[in-house]
Amino acid sequence: MSNYGITIKSIRKNKGYTQKEVAANLFTQATYSNFEAAKTDILSFSFMHLLSQLQISSEELRFIHNGYQYDDEIEIAERFFNLPYNDREGILGILKLIEDYYLKGNSNIILNELKIICEALLIVESSGDLLVAREKVNKVWERISRFDQWYLVDIRIMNVVLYFFDCDVVIYITDKLVERLKVYQGFEDAKRLKKTLTINLSLILIKNGLITEALNRLEDFLRTHLSDLSYKALAVCFNRIAICYSHISKEKEKEYIKKIHSLLEIYEDESFKEILLLEYNKYCF
Repeated sequence: MSNYGITIKSIRKNKGYTQKEVAANLFTQATYSNFEAAKTDILSFSFMHLLSQLQISSEELRFIHNGYQYDDEIEIAERFFNLPYNDREGILGILKLIEDYYLKGNSNIILNELKIICEALLIVESSGDLLVAREKVNKVWERISRFDQWYLVDIRIMNVVLYFFDCDVVIYITDKLVERLKVYQGFEDAKRLKKTLTINLSLILIKNGLITEALNRLEDFLRTHLSDLSYKALAVCFNRIAICYSHISKEKEKEYIKKIHSLLEIYEDESFKEILLLEYNKYCF
């Protein structure tokens, strides 16, 4: 297990537990001692039991084990999934990170797919040609769409891939993804992903002229999630509501533009304001 025993030992000692307390009758003293000394591995069930005893998640353990930082592939994926998809420089940066990752002799299925998606996003950004971009991501779409039991990383990828498809397909699949997330009720990552799906769908509705539906979904969403959104997610919602109202009510449009400026001034985030302005100018009436 990649010498996780040494990291487990450090965590155990920092928490003030003895080997006997953590092993809890699952191991002999010799077996557990050898595991902490990286001389032997243990069964996955026993490993998960140790994490439970230490009250630490597998994700946190991996982070600590890697010197209090994410592994390269996780870091790249997280940067991608947190990136506004009209951020050309950000997308180019992700492609450079993936290229550097491959140059080290590594390979990763998810990063292969993220590379394809980044290239498709750049096609849309430079030429606006959704058909060419869609052909680019078809391989990713075909792999995931043939299954019903989607997992969180699959849903995160599909959430981006949907950007390239027709509106009726997007609405149908998004609703299926949200339904699938119900089995993850109480799982924090799933809660965040459900919010992202709703926010991303709003832009696709706007792009396809379904302004009233986009506005209704966004306002319903804010009534439920206003207090638990990050400032960037909240600013995106305000921006898209302003876009919707630019087609309906100039007075309400100005109200939401003012909210965006006030919010981003608090966080002194001028660069994100510029990204939102590009989106606003592209879709406002």
